[in-house]
Amino acid sequence: MTEPDNDRRPAPVEAVRVSRRLRVLVFTTVFPSRIQPLHGIFVMERVRHLASLADVEVVAPLPWHRVGGWRNPGPAAAPILSVGHPRFWYIPKMLMSLRGLFLFVSTVRAIARLRQSFDFDLIDAHFAYPDGFAAILLGRWFRRPVCITLRGTIIPLSRRRMGRWLCDWAIRRAERVIAVAHNLADRARQGGVAEHRITTIANGVDTSRFHPVDRCSARRLLGLSEEGQLLVSVGHLSPRKGFHRVIRALPRLLAACPEARLAIVGGKGAEEDNGSELHKLVREFGIADRVLFVGAQPPDRVALWMAAADVFVLASDFEGCPNVILEAMACGRPVVATKVGDVEHMVPSFAGILLDDPRNAVALAASLTAALTRDWDTQRIHDHVATQSWGEVAQRVAAQWRLAVDAFRAEPAGGSTTVAKDLVSAVVRSPKI
Repeated sequence: MTEPDNDRRPAPVEAVRVSRRLRVLVFTTVFPSRIQPLHGIFVMERVRHLASLADVEVVAPLPWHRVGGWRNPGPAAAPILSVGHPRFWYIPKMLMSLRGLFLFVSTVRAIARLRQSFDFDLIDAHFAYPDGFAAILLGRWFRRPVCITLRGTIIPLSRRRMGRWLCDWAIRRAERVIAVAHNLADRARQGGVAEHRITTIANGVDTSRFHPVDRCSARRLLGLSEEGQLLVSVGHLSPRKGFHRVIRALPRLLAACPEARLAIVGGKGAEEDNGSELHKLVREFGIADRVLFVGAQPPDRVALWMAAADVFVLASDFEGCPNVILEAMACGRPVVATKVGDVEHMVPSFAGILLDDPRNAVALAASLTAALTRDWDTQRIHDHVATQSWGEVAQRVAAQWRLAVDAFRAEPAGGSTTVAKDLVSAVVRSPKI
């Protein structure tokens, strides 16, 4: 790979004027688009609130095998954001260890064109790999600092030697690492990131949308019976979200609560889709009349389903700081969830019941039964998360952005390591594939 001619290289770092309002390039493959309007809403919410504190441009690459162009309109839900969707070229389900490099190569020209009108001070990347990896290469190319936000996917990626190395390579080179959960901050430390570069900032919740609503009123608006007990679980239909576990526990729950129903709110996401297996499992257990497959829903409808619920359940394998739990509690609904990610820090005893092993159908059924038959203080549950706003999150993230830019300017070489040198280093030092 050749680098641009010297006369075309970006201006030296010293030219960045940090006294003015920061200009930030947000780089992520997890963001709403015309093709997937509900994909990565939690990322969009954080960025939307940050747009009041800095000048922001979003580059959210779309996989080449999905319909889309180089510059599709941004999502209608975020009209104040400027969003670009360059094509991301890679081979689906193959060469995962090269996907970060493919992402860099696929987007560098589009970002170079954008930089002609938007000379950004910082790249803000979401997820360690492939996004964070590609962002580090982009940062080297354009001589700009990178901030990487760690989310739950780094945990399964790190279970393999190559995946762990790729994530570590990226986060060690980030000027700042923001972890949305305490266990992810620990993961950054294990990956060799210096303590002063790590901060934990949990996700926020939009309490103007997610707040206590009369349960019967919500059910009427959804066309549901006001009678009986309703469990609600929200997420894309992926095995790791644990919908199959809740379905397996349902027959035992029905023995104690015969009028209970389960609503699964979600559709196919970027991960492995197990929707057909879930439908098959429901038929095998003979509980088709007790399970509602609602499909993917916009945030306002998700809030309505949570308000209609008696209990929210999330029996997942891994998480960071799951927004759906914050949103359920903001609606005043108790939670039954797995002790993964930051869930144990998020859900106090007065707001729910936590599980050590969601694969234990007996224990899950017992916890759901206990949750459905207990009196909960709706207002107390809501108040617990009411101050955890996206606005407060944005203030804290913006402070990290400023620290990243200031620290980068103070580095002796101005962060001028070349892309070629970094790529050679990556190839030489990487474990064997």
